[in-house]
Amino acid sequence: MADNDVINEYLSEADFWAWETDTDLILTYVSDQFLRLTSLEKAEFLNRSRSQINDYSADSEIWTAHCQILERQQPFSHFRYPLRPSDGRIRWFESSGSPRFDTSGAFLGYRGVARDVTMEVAARERLEVIDREARLQRTLLAQFERVAKIGAWRWSLTDNRVEWTDEIYNICGIPLGTPLDFELASSVYKGEALVQLTAAIDRTIETGKPFDIVIPMVTDAGISRWVRVIGEAEFVDNELRRLFGTYQDVTREREQHLELERLALVDPLTGIANRSGFHKQFEKLLDQPVNSPKKVALCVVDLNNFKEINDQFGHELGDTVLVRFTEWFGKRMGDQCHFSRLGGDEFAVLIEHTDEPKSLEEELTRLFSNFKFDVVVENFIFNISACAGYAVFPTDSTESAELMRYADLALYAAKRNDSAILQKYNPAMMENFRKRVVVTQEFRRALSHNQVVPFYQPIIDLKTGEISGMEALARWVHPQQGILSPEGFMEIFDDPKTCVELCKNMLEQICCDMIKWDKAGFEVGRIGCNVTAADLRQPGFSLEIINMLSRYGLHPNRLVLEVTETTVFGASVRVITEQLRHLLDAGVRVALDDFGIGYSSLTHLKSLPFSILKIDKSFVKDMMKSRSDRAIVQSLIQLGREIGYSTVAEGIENKTEADHLRTLGCERGQGYFFYRPMPGEQVLKHFSGKLFTHHAKQSNGY
Repeated sequence: MADNDVINEYLSEADFWAWETDTDLILTYVSDQFLRLTSLEKAEFLNRSRSQINDYSADSEIWTAHCQILERQQPFSHFRYPLRPSDGRIRWFESSGSPRFDTSGAFLGYRGVARDVTMEVAARERLEVIDREARLQRTLLAQFERVAKIGAWRWSLTDNRVEWTDEIYNICGIPLGTPLDFELASSVYKGEALVQLTAAIDRTIETGKPFDIVIPMVTDAGISRWVRVIGEAEFVDNELRRLFGTYQDVTREREQHLELERLALVDPLTGIANRSGFHKQFEKLLDQPVNSPKKVALCVVDLNNFKEINDQFGHELGDTVLVRFTEWFGKRMGDQCHFSRLGGDEFAVLIEHTDEPKSLEEELTRLFSNFKFDVVVENFIFNISACAGYAVFPTDSTESAELMRYADLALYAAKRNDSAILQKYNPAMMENFRKRVVVTQEFRRALSHNQVVPFYQPIIDLKTGEISGMEALARWVHPQQGILSPEGFMEIFDDPKTCVELCKNMLEQICCDMIKWDKAGFEVGRIGCNVTAADLRQPGFSLEIINMLSRYGLHPNRLVLEVTETTVFGASVRVITEQLRHLLDAGVRVALDDFGIGYSSLTHLKSLPFSILKIDKSFVKDMMKSRSDRAIVQSLIQLGREIGYSTVAEGIENKTEADHLRTLGCERGQGYFFYRPMPGEQVLKHFSGKLFTHHAKQSNGY
């Protein structure tokens, strides 16, 4: 081998060594890096063939194909093989080599480079990942890192002569042995890549510090590649004489890196951009002058009642619905629309617009018009609808986080408005949001200061006019505003944590009041208390209620839990059903409140464990002047009677309504005609000496 010292010098910082064999494949040369990289003595390998160093029979599958290549005197690349040197520890080497021939074509042996990949092999064997896709990506990335093409180069500054090892010629697509100068060597770089390389070399020449850059290049055949170029300066007698370094084809690593970046921005279920991809696109669209004519609308889209699909049919079917929705809605997108899935059933649409030829509002109206479609999955038909809120850059804000908050507020407004599909942000929404925050904070303080108390409204037996039980209604004794009904603090019902605290607080006070009344000999019958979906979704809620009643020495049949149909619809139906059945089995009665105004009343009557139907006051109010309302009330009473449910009419305001309901067969009623809600301390005073129905005394009321 010519000038071995020079080769050793070239490879002094490399992670591989050079080797060479004669015509009999006897190893005649190993560069000095072998000892540094392996801690093995060259003498153990020199003047021996691989068949003497390695036991081919032990690794026949590895060596069979390689031996055929050697017999055909062909080049080989990245060949990995195990060996057991004298230290007894199995090593793995990776070798690349090319055959050498003299001018007459006679075979002279092989020359190549090798490296110790023992640690890489061991690391690969230990690799364990949970997520299959992530494991595949990391495995591919590790493979790209291991299987790297590397060559050595040097550039003499005194005569402008460039020398490459064969591998660099192969990478650059230049015929082997072509005389090189800097101009020819750099001809494979175009535009910015050439500027980067030249600048890196100039800095090294000026400062003496090494450079390490990754840049694109194009071969003479037009093949684009990415290469990593490492260079260092060599000084002789304090005079810079040449630059030298390594050259590596990192195209596959670069492509893998770009693919990982792409996957990190894509939702794996739907194939559209994920939350990260959305934010990247959003920031890109907002990176423009404020006075630009371009507008950007941010729409946040939420599917209606999707949680019920997941709860009733499972997440796998729910995922299919999401994919179908994405396909359907994606087809409505224009060229300037960017569709993303933020998570769950929440999506975002970014729309670029310059008011030509249609206004932004017209484009949004087109996108969200007739925003309903049917999805058929496993013989189930799902009627999918959605609502959306949006904010506009730069009209509403120039900050991405603020625009996102505004769009969410608009979505919240749309979800509260049954007739709205699309809602635009307006400043009043922020004021309403602040009000919700303030009211919720004040209400939580009121709970801790015992300012939220139950008021009791009697429930009347319509046949006898006697009291059958009571419903406990939350009232906030506000220090400035007086006594507030739930209409004065509706904002708190959007906060599940506050709802749960309210329910616990009310039940504790109800139990205390019942104990007081029992000690006074006052038979009040059952007490009803409203619960929300947030309460019923709490793990162990039913057991907590039963334990609370037991702690106060009260039988479970003293309590009625009132659940509105809107509470059940769209919530975790399976979880809620399990909780209600547990309570019912323990003796607690369950009433379906505001019956008749929900989405699927009959379905709920079949699937949920109710025993009392409370007819909504909206039907009772117009019953005497509306034939349809009167017919609805009559049908609901008859339905309750047929399926064995007690019926209670709410909102009775006058004697005519009470008499008509009694005629129709309604068992009980409540409303201002009989009694207004009153605090617990007034109950004993107000009803002292009054009789309760025989049913109330025998079975604890409604």
